[in-house]
Amino acid sequence: MFLALGFVIPFGARPEQCYDEITPNDMYTSLTCAFSGAFIIAGGISIAVWIFIRALSMHLQICWDVMPGKRFFYWAQGLGWTVAAAFFTATITVTGVSFRFGDVCHVNAAHSLADFWGPLLAIAGAATLVQLGTFAYCIKVYLQSMWNDDKTETQSSMGLPSYTTSIKTRSPRAIYRRVRKVVYLQWRGITIVVFILVDVVFFSVIFIWLNSITEHATDKIDQAMPFLLCLINNPSSHEQCSPLAEVLFVNKSTVIAILIMLSLAGLQVFILLVRASMFTGWIDIVRCKVGSKREFVSLDAHKYAVGPHQFELAPVQPGIATYPVPESTDVSPISPKEKSDLDPYRRSITGTPEYFSKEAAREYTTPTLSFSTPRAPSQAVTRAEWDPRNTHARGGLGFHPPLPHEDDYQAENRI
Repeated sequence: MFLALGFVIPFGARPEQCYDEITPNDMYTSLTCAFSGAFIIAGGISIAVWIFIRALSMHLQICWDVMPGKRFFYWAQGLGWTVAAAFFTATITVTGVSFRFGDVCHVNAAHSLADFWGPLLAIAGAATLVQLGTFAYCIKVYLQSMWNDDKTETQSSMGLPSYTTSIKTRSPRAIYRRVRKVVYLQWRGITIVVFILVDVVFFSVIFIWLNSITEHATDKIDQAMPFLLCLINNPSSHEQCSPLAEVLFVNKSTVIAILIMLSLAGLQVFILLVRASMFTGWIDIVRCKVGSKREFVSLDAHKYAVGPHQFELAPVQPGIATYPVPESTDVSPISPKEKSDLDPYRRSITGTPEYFSKEAAREYTTPTLSFSTPRAPSQAVTRAEWDPRNTHARGGLGFHPPLPHEDDYQAENRI
């Protein structure tokens, strides 16, 4: 978006590139130049930083089987925008921008290598190394899976396949299956990382080369004399001197290629990373924030609702499961035959299932010895003691001796 704004602003403003006959405008003499150059710098730095973070995220998922969570997200947000803001501030204050070719302002040559191009190439180089490491790991896993025929799964006691959770104990074929799934889910991100890295490295090298030629142009006046004489002889039609300038500097086709690649970077990201669910999500958010009906309606309420008040929920009594009953009574009665056809799930005349009526509803009491949910071990459970007198076990006469006033028959019957 930053790069696109850098090209859109001069396209709409049509700024004057020249301050006088020999001096171009810069960010101090043209407000359009200041904004377009600032967006170009911010876009270039942000692209390099976030492409590195994206490449690192995919490297962790594919090579190390680590799923970046919220902590990685917040660290990425903090470091990503902090690094981009720091280099943007240094470049715009120390180096500056000016009209160098075309209607878009670019970074000046003075101090640009230390402030902008050096950090940009360093971050892009780190992202390239991480991406190449990811590719090398994928190729290694693929080759190992081709030459290995070991089974990747074992049968558990339930008859289902079970996998080990450690990467070191997994077989090559199991690792290949996991990597293939991750690559299939992240192929858009991998493609955009490759495209943007090619763009960043290409225009960085071309600009550094152009800056080097510009800074040392006065050291070789003899080579520049044909171009200077052409400008003197053709003051009004300097287009004739373009071939001579291309010999000294960068040819026009390379410059056009750089501008096209920069302008298409945002479009590439949009095409590769856009999802239809994004638009659906934004539409739902706007409708939820702007629309008047924001209440939650369950699917069951939609299913059994009839009439104008179909979205009104009935009051819920504690311990009793209820369904919303519509106020409309324009429902044809149900014949006994139709009622019997609906058995055992008969519905009343209002459309509400009879097994949800108040008479049929009962409170659910959790049994004492229920193990449906985990519970903390109690004191009675931790103690391994057993007293047969507390149970219904027959312990013999030692635990139940006959009383003195009981006869033998009563005592035997009692035991």
